[in-house]
Amino acid sequence: MFIAAIFDALKRYVHYRTQLAYLDQLDERTLYDIGFSRDQLHAEAWQRAGFVHA
Repeated sequence: MFIAAIFDALKRYVHYRTQLAYLDQLDERTLYDIGFSRDQLHAEAWQRAGFVHA
């Protein structure tokens, strides 16, 4: 059980970093069009990785 939880957290963290890298590549105009500012990227990537439920 404990090992599964560790692997799940690791999988979510990798997903977070992937989402963050993707969002970070977007230009300011695209971010504006989808309703984000650059300072919201970490929170959005964290949420999309499943660490926070909205």
